[in-house]
Amino acid sequence: AIQYKGQTLHHAWETWMKKAESKAAIDYGFHMIITELTDQVEIEMDSLVKQGVTSFKLFMAYPGVFMLDDGSIFRAMRRTGKNGGTICMHAENGGVIDVLVKEALANGQTAPKYHALTRPARAEGEATHRAIALAEIADVPVYIVHLSASDALEMVTEARDRGLPAFAETCPQYLFLSYDNYEEPGFEGSKYVMSPPLRHKTTQDRLWRGLAFNDLQAIATDHCPFCMKEKHLGDGDFSKIPNGAPGVETRMSLVYDGGVRAGKITMNRFVELTSTSPAKIFGMFPKKGTIAPGSDADIVIFDPEKKTTLSAKTHHMKVDYNPYEGRQVTGVTETVLSRGKVIIEGGKFTGKAGSGSFLKRSPRFM
Repeated sequence: AIQYKGQTLHHAWETWMKKAESKAAIDYGFHMIITELTDQVEIEMDSLVKQGVTSFKLFMAYPGVFMLDDGSIFRAMRRTGKNGGTICMHAENGGVIDVLVKEALANGQTAPKYHALTRPARAEGEATHRAIALAEIADVPVYIVHLSASDALEMVTEARDRGLPAFAETCPQYLFLSYDNYEEPGFEGSKYVMSPPLRHKTTQDRLWRGLAFNDLQAIATDHCPFCMKEKHLGDGDFSKIPNGAPGVETRMSLVYDGGVRAGKITMNRFVELTSTSPAKIFGMFPKKGTIAPGSDADIVIFDPEKKTTLSAKTHHMKVDYNPYEGRQVTGVTETVLSRGKVIIEGGKFTGKAGSGSFLKRSPRFM
């Protein structure tokens, strides 16, 4: 839920609640994106935590749009030390990236691949280091979202080795795609324009190791799809390509096939990274994230031997391309229950829009 400049947090929350109430088929919650931190907004953070919105996403990138200065980030962090919220950090050095983007465009470097080349791994590593340092001074936990670079992973690993409450997630795109995708012919590279960008293929093994040894605690999606018509807004200027890619539907099959079957993580770790750990970190456990008496019966029945081919022709996501087009995976979700009601059966949706409920999450210290 995005607080645009000049808006209150509550206005943003109410706006996004209205979007969800009639459409959501499963239970839902929000990360509140803060783009402007005033004294009043700090007070609102306390109020939202009490109402069950316990995580706040801040950006170190996108100057003039989402980016907060270090002082504002530090203030927000200290506020969560008092109210039990959690800061989710988009960690890239936005000021440096802005300079590199302007230089590239001035030199006529306009193709999609320059989105990646102007967002170096070091810019993510530096921002991750800075985010952890600010959280350490504020004496609060921090959660790094969509970590893509080994430079950033090193910062998280070092912090955790020192006993700091630093947490981080990665996403399937960083485990299965790489910079090579930006070199696809024509404008195809625009499909993979996301932030942070895809990294060198060698990074994949390091991320898998981080997942296996708990340097990374979750596999999220950063699902943010745009159709190709929208991607073409950046034809001739990579900086105008909308950032984001689809991934919410393919996550479980990709991670099982490329992680569990490939021997990189165990079956138990698969469940932990995709379900249990996020539920614990974000104040949903034990209501969500476990199968136990008194918990919600949110259950995925997964066929570990069934094969499927990922394709835009057969996926259910409302987008006209699939980043993994033609990839065959083994391991498919067959049935899904939400609070005990079957909402997917035999791969077909049987749920109902509007049947999902807002999930009031617990603050961190509870």
